[in-house]
Amino acid sequence: MDQLPGVLSAHVAALLVQDSIDRAIGVRISANAAEPCPDMTRVTALPDQLDFDVAADETVLEAAVRSGVPFAHACGGRAKCSTCRVWILAGLEACPARNSAEAAMADRLRLANEVRLACQLKPGGDLRVRRLVLDETDMMMTSQLGASAETKSGEAKHVAVFFSDIANFTALSETLSPYDVMYLLNRYFAQVGDIIEQNGGFIDNFIGDGLMAVFGMNDQPDAPLRAINAALQTLGTVDRLKPFFASMYGIDFDIRIGLNYGEAVIGTLGFAGHGRLTAVGDVVNVASRIEAANKEAGTRLLISESLRAEIADKVEIADFLRVRLRGTGERTCLFEVVGLKPEIDAELNAKPPRETVRHGGRRWVRAFAEDELQLHERRILDFEDYDVVVVRGAEGYCAFNNACPHLHLPLYERRSPAQIEGLQLPHTESTITSDLGLVCRWHQSCFDLLTGEIRQWAQLQQDGTAPGYEYAGDISKNRAKLAIYPCRQQDGFVWIGLD
Repeated sequence: MDQLPGVLSAHVAALLVQDSIDRAIGVRISANAAEPCPDMTRVTALPDQLDFDVAADETVLEAAVRSGVPFAHACGGRAKCSTCRVWILAGLEACPARNSAEAAMADRLRLANEVRLACQLKPGGDLRVRRLVLDETDMMMTSQLGASAETKSGEAKHVAVFFSDIANFTALSETLSPYDVMYLLNRYFAQVGDIIEQNGGFIDNFIGDGLMAVFGMNDQPDAPLRAINAALQTLGTVDRLKPFFASMYGIDFDIRIGLNYGEAVIGTLGFAGHGRLTAVGDVVNVASRIEAANKEAGTRLLISESLRAEIADKVEIADFLRVRLRGTGERTCLFEVVGLKPEIDAELNAKPPRETVRHGGRRWVRAFAEDELQLHERRILDFEDYDVVVVRGAEGYCAFNNACPHLHLPLYERRSPAQIEGLQLPHTESTITSDLGLVCRWHQSCFDLLTGEIRQWAQLQQDGTAPGYEYAGDISKNRAKLAIYPCRQQDGFVWIGLD
């Protein structure tokens, strides 16, 4: 919404005063306000509880202004803002389809079907509506013309809500430095975030060591199953992280997850310029309480009865329990999920097979088309036993194991540099020198990308430990070269020789 500083108050006030009746368009008003005029429809506007009549070729806004009902319309009723929007409480079937101007604004702001622009709506029958812009604060909150495409005004949807929490996090954080706590959380969230998004979920919020995600924001029909899949994959990722955190910090790292399914209101929450898309409703609160119930039950993943009803024949249930969730008076059934049915898992998580050939005593796997990777770009390929980084240089391609030979830490994160910057991970990316040397981001060892041989071993202290990683012990011995995989180009594709 275009606004001039200093004139907003006067402008809105002018919109709402009774003098707006002077803008009447010439339609006769019934002398008896309780009885509609012939050929007119009746609109009841809340929260004012005011009735007014709308003529056959008149918009709701025009009739409201003529009748003295205080409807805001900052753009003058030209569908250039959304301040005249109303929520249709009754009579939606009497509303014609949006015209092109209203449809464009509705698409831009992702308005629910029940939310209409009064300046464009010409009802075919009686309506009961709620004005959504009541004062200047509402004007700023609901205009949203400068907001992102993810902005929503609020609409009811059936969604699956995912809550996770780190077990015994308070005790863990007391044994680590704040820097290490931040690193641990970011490393965990970076990997779980990928899982959520790959399953079509939306990361709603990070709450300390907790994570909230929502599945079904865009009406995906399999959202409940996707939420279960994400939860199981998250637990699998945590199991793979456990040895890493145990060796790094000497801690037992684990999480608990609770899932619920039901109706929530999806909308943008916050003040101008700082809003975020979120879900609000009892389904969210209950999901959080289900997650907390894991602690008493000694489980890792519990789901509600409403979610189980959506996917009962697709998951493996280990047990169920009846509990009284915190803040509720009645007992409810929760179910412990341990996996997907094999056929569902195979269907949902099937990976497209990569073409493989035997040549020269080695297994070659077709990775991707040559033009998919630009000069100096890299890609991480996920294989069953390891991840392989492929880098395109000026003279061809290099491929190597995405694990440093010191502590087998990843040389590169799966996420893009922009995403890594947003996560504020404490370690920079590994770098490649002009003469094809790979400098490990962890301890600054340098390896030759053509042979894997060590050019320079880790920058260590006199006792063989790395600064900041003294607890990892002496890593000056047992030096190992970087695992290199040969690359070849054939028929427009890049092939990687794995063994």
